[in-house]
Order: sequence, then structure tokens, then C-alpha cells
Amino acid sequence: MLNINHTAEPLKLCLHEITQKEREERERANTPFSSKMVEAIFEARREKIRNKTREKERERVGELTRNAIRRERKGPPAHILATMSPERRQMDRVTRSASEVGYVALVKRKLGRKLRDPEAGLELGEKKHRLMLDKARQMIQEENKKRKEEEEISIQAEEQRGP
Repeated sequence: MLNINHTAEPLKLCLHEITQKEREERERANTPFSSKMVEAIFEARREKIRNKTREKERERVGELTRNAIRRERKGPPAHILATMSPERRQMDRVTRSASEVGYVALVKRKLGRKLRDPEAGLELGEKKHRLMLDKARQMIQEENKKRKEEEEISIQAEEQRGP
């Protein structure tokens, strides 16, 4: 044991414990991993990749996962967002969707994003379907306008009633 006088005893004991812990830590760090542990680590990594692949597939089918919601809500960094036009902001918001068909695919293609199946779901964007798309867009815009007017009327009615 240590030969310690009574006044310095607590300090020397602490110092001795610290050096002992450091020695044990160095031994632990230099001990090689067992092959069983290494294989378990590699299998865990493989399983993580398989899980992420399944998650992406579920997102493509239409399931809303936590990561998909987070990704869609996320935006570009502030310094980039400040330089973006309103159209570009809308396009950025659309491209964060997991979908790769229809309008989303057109926007992603326009921005140069890579699509899994570049030809899938783009038939609605062809010129022969343009008339149908224009009618659908007009109907949607009219419905949105009607809803906005109804909402404004209800807000005005609320304000007139008072608290």
C-alpha cells in the first residue's frame, strides 16, 4: 500500500485513484474486439441500412413517417432562402416530398434531381394532356378563391359580433 501522511492523504488517494483509472482505461482501449462483437456490429449496420431502405419504400407508397414529415418541414438555410424567389421557394418545398410522380416529378426533373424511374408518372405533363391540366388547375383555383372568400366573410362576422 501507499505510505501516506495524514495531511496529504486525501489528495494522494485521489491522485492514486485517477492514475489507476487511467491505466485501466488504456488497457481497455488497447484490448482488441472479439470477432463475435465485430460481427454483431457489422450486422447491426446492415440491419440499419435495411430498415432505412424499408422506410424509404414505405414513404414512396405514401406512408407518412417521422423522417418524411421532418424532411418536408425543413427548408433551405436562411442565407439561401433570403436569395430565393417565391417560385423557387415553392419548387424547393415540392421537391422535399417523397413522391416521384406527377407534378412533383416534373419539378424535381426541372431542378435536375435524380429520380429512381425517370419515366414513371410523367404522362400528365405531356402536351396532349395540357388542356385537362389547365381545366383542373382552374377548378382548383376557383375552389381556393371561394374558400378564401368564405373564410374572410366568417372572420368579418366574428369581428362584428365582438368579444
